[in-house]
Amino acid sequence: MKIALITPEHKEDYLTNTIIDGLLALAETGDLSWAAPLGYQSYLDFSAHQLERTEFVDFARKADLIFLCWGKDNTNLSLAVEINRFDKTIYVDGSEPGGNRRYDQVIQAKILAGDKEIRGAIDRELLAKCSLYFRREQPHPEGIIPLPFGIERRYLSAYDLDQQKDIDFFCIFGQNEFPPLRAEVQQSLQKFCQAHNLKCVTEPTSGFSLSGDKSAGRAEFYQLLARSKVGISVGGGGFDTARFWEILANNCLLLTETLAIYEPGSSELAYQRIWQFKDLTEFEQQLEKMANYLQNEYPKAMLDLEHQEILAKHSTRARVEMILAVAKAKHLIL
Repeated sequence: MKIALITPEHKEDYLTNTIIDGLLALAETGDLSWAAPLGYQSYLDFSAHQLERTEFVDFARKADLIFLCWGKDNTNLSLAVEINRFDKTIYVDGSEPGGNRRYDQVIQAKILAGDKEIRGAIDRELLAKCSLYFRREQPHPEGIIPLPFGIERRYLSAYDLDQQKDIDFFCIFGQNEFPPLRAEVQQSLQKFCQAHNLKCVTEPTSGFSLSGDKSAGRAEFYQLLARSKVGISVGGGGFDTARFWEILANNCLLLTETLAIYEPGSSELAYQRIWQFKDLTEFEQQLEKMANYLQNEYPKAMLDLEHQEILAKHSTRARVEMILAVAKAKHLIL
């Protein structure tokens, strides 16, 4: 099978990286080949799969499928138009409302309507034109399939099954400006741990950045996360966030704001390790319960078994395999 991946023109995007990491993992099995155009900047080294534009267009016109990835202000739609095979094109929409707008019902209505002036809006034109439409964020109306971030292989860089879990709580965000709940839970956690003689990590590691590799800071970040019993996640500009998947990757219990990654009623994230809260008051209540749970019932055997299921079901490879399974069901590929 041949897959042409139309990456954003230059800016890095997390959902695009999910797809690239998954394609790299699948390509190692020898079951598929894939190519992308030059220009996209990523921590991932996929230079062996990048082609000059003319070569890429030729590859894409013969490919079994084409993935068109959204990019913040740099989706390469002109390349998809030049290739002109929308009957084989799958749109991968990684957009988000940004700021605090995911809580705004007026904004959410405009997103659903496809208002082009609203960041994170459903692209109604591509929904009609492309064969399949996968989308990271809610809403997921009929015809749109949920596709959250996945567990990238780098998330496991410091994890070991026998790793000593000597940190009770891990709570580091890339930014604390929005939503305010991020800063609130961090401050509440610091006070709680100090009062109960629990160890928590809340300060960003030196040189760590959400964008780019920043190898030294990121290595320390994953080392701390691998040592943690509980990770805390609050979404940022979208409900889905890389921190959510990094925590799960490192076999931690997860204390997260109310899940809104998949549609209501979904069983995709029905794991015993996931505890939820809707606001600061509920967070503090859950924190009390979880501290008691850690001290009296920490279930390492259950966590290890569940962890293997999570890695199998939510890896970046599994994300790409899911796209291919849907494409097969829709008779886009054999």
